[in-house]
Amino acid sequence: MDIALFSPSSLFAEEDDDHTPTREEAVADTQETYVERKHQFPGMELIVREFSFHQLNANLLWPGTFAFAEWLVQNRSCIEGRRVIELGSGTGALAIFLRKVYNLDITTSDYDDQEIEDNIAHNCRANEIPVIPHIKHTWGDKFPKIDPDWDLIIASDILLSADVYINLDSTERYTWN
Repeated sequence: MDIALFSPSSLFAEEDDDHTPTREEAVADTQETYVERKHQFPGMELIVREFSFHQLNANLLWPGTFAFAEWLVQNRSCIEGRRVIELGSGTGALAIFLRKVYNLDITTSDYDDQEIEDNIAHNCRANEIPVIPHIKHTWGDKFPKIDPDWDLIIASDILLSADVYINLDSTERYTWN
């Protein structure tokens, strides 16, 4: 298994760096820069294309994803038969795993970024499952689906900075409607 190495401190700007990249700069920095890796999930290996770098951190699988997958296998009654949305899906790997293992009715959601959505679709096809429904959404904004039909929200490794807690809380309230 090829493991991505990174430093969480590299995710935050230097203290003297006042420049916040625009959405266009962030997209330009990430276009067509991928690494495809094989990752071991409980009982299976998944092929996951990850961004070499993505300004919005939708680039790598983090350790919590694997720990959460293992927990969900051990506590499958928590998710069986549920309609699930995963917030901060990133590469879509957890949702792909759950679809393959349990044929779970799951929707992915992440930042309003076409490249993220396209990468999740690519990863679905690479792992031989139909493309999972995806909702582009920026935390804190009104959720784009007016009448949500899921009954469980899941997420793993989505909070890197305390300044996004309020926006995540707003998103959770919108998704429950």
